[in-house]
Amino acid sequence: MASLNEIVVASTEFGNVVHPSAEAYDRQIRQHLSFLRRALSNQDLNSVLNDESVFDKLDPSKDSITYLLILRHQIKAAQEKAGKSTPAKLLPIGGLWRRMAYYLENFEPVQTRYVGQEWRQVVEVFAQTAEEFSQPILATQVIRDAILRLDPSSAVFTSTHLLFARLCLRAKTYSCALPVLKRPICHIPAALNGSNLRSAPLLCDDHQSSLAFLGEKSGFSSKLSHKEFLEYFLYGGMIFMAVKDWRNASHFLATVVSMPSVGVISKIMLEAYKKWILVGLLETGKLNTLPSITPSHASKTYHTLAKQYVQLAEAYERGDSRKFQERFDSGEERWKQDNNTGLVLQVSESLTAHFLKRIKKTFASLTISQLLEQDTPLPKDPAAAESIIASLITAGDLKATLVHSSNHSGDTMLRFSAGSNSSRLSHELDVQAQLKKEKLMLEVLMNRIDESKHNLALSDELVDHLRKGQSWTGAGENGADKDDGADIEEDIMVDFA
Repeated sequence: MASLNEIVVASTEFGNVVHPSAEAYDRQIRQHLSFLRRALSNQDLNSVLNDESVFDKLDPSKDSITYLLILRHQIKAAQEKAGKSTPAKLLPIGGLWRRMAYYLENFEPVQTRYVGQEWRQVVEVFAQTAEEFSQPILATQVIRDAILRLDPSSAVFTSTHLLFARLCLRAKTYSCALPVLKRPICHIPAALNGSNLRSAPLLCDDHQSSLAFLGEKSGFSSKLSHKEFLEYFLYGGMIFMAVKDWRNASHFLATVVSMPSVGVISKIMLEAYKKWILVGLLETGKLNTLPSITPSHASKTYHTLAKQYVQLAEAYERGDSRKFQERFDSGEERWKQDNNTGLVLQVSESLTAHFLKRIKKTFASLTISQLLEQDTPLPKDPAAAESIIASLITAGDLKATLVHSSNHSGDTMLRFSAGSNSSRLSHELDVQAQLKKEKLMLEVLMNRIDESKHNLALSDELVDHLRKGQSWTGAGENGADKDDGADIEEDIMVDFA
């Protein structure tokens, strides 16, 4: 059996190795990993391996495998000793917490592809202990950087993505989540079979797609079902709502709403639909139509179960302030039960701007008194109405000017404008920047499509294999609001409302 000194020496030698080819490096990594697993099974080394000072002799940026396996060994030993309680070593004030953070910030990504399960377990323990300490904010940035260090494209959906999105919601670190959320998900971990397995690429090789090393058997993700996929996009939509990025919020929620299902839709899908209606009003001022891929039975169910939301949106779209207020008041208990009160209030506050934009299509200018003669959500007091309009202009929500009479005794005039040349130029620059970003995203997606076509061409049996072996069955597909997988925790919605 190897001694601790032999493990340290082997780690140093491995960290300094020069690999002439991917085949040679793959062989060296596998031999090193096999040696370490045998060495760590030596019970006589437990007292030495559980000494935190061993980490001072290791460098995770050169030999991530040794550092990670010993770290996982110490975490497991501490958990077994503590029983049901969380070991003090793992809490943010403990030594192992600092070691976990240091590893996740410095691990070598190529080597780590060979120890996916241990990597995921460390991430999960790191997140769990941060939450138990009531400080989830301590883990969000570290885990975000670890996800992007392992897979800069973040194109393969894993259970770590869901864990990270949930943690950011708990911590209210919304901007921290954006670098991951804004990278399009193109794949779920897939299993290799038959001819695919025989021609599988080396883990340490350069890959155009991260799916090559984040497959189903890699260990980087726990087993996924449709529920986890829906939850990720629901949480992502809620994060974009928190930063008032209505466009991306609508896209994420629409992904949940249009998820194929057979039978009864899941509670997660209904929750997303209600939020999607409100976000659509804030984004476009309209009751958006459902994505064309939404199953017809789901469309009918949505409309029936979210009728109060639909009616509120219809009144908003018409600019009928009295009917909107009636719908707002009558649904107050419903908004509260769904934890959407804050979002509905934002919709209510935006009604004035929506009304004024509609008036702008008819009038180039009018006095405040003339404006208040309309069916308007503005208060009937001219001074109060003028103050609200001024705040909308200042915030950039309304392109207009307020013109006072020379003696300040006459009625204030509201003049609408299309915007200055400078603002028009700024808008054009924003559009150009957005087009460039969309072009890059389309190029990424086209590459993913080409990869999928290539995979489908590898074997005639692949489609049947994926259909039989996939785990995307569950609540929404079996009419299973009865299934536990269809239920989303009520306390989450309370915390994030």
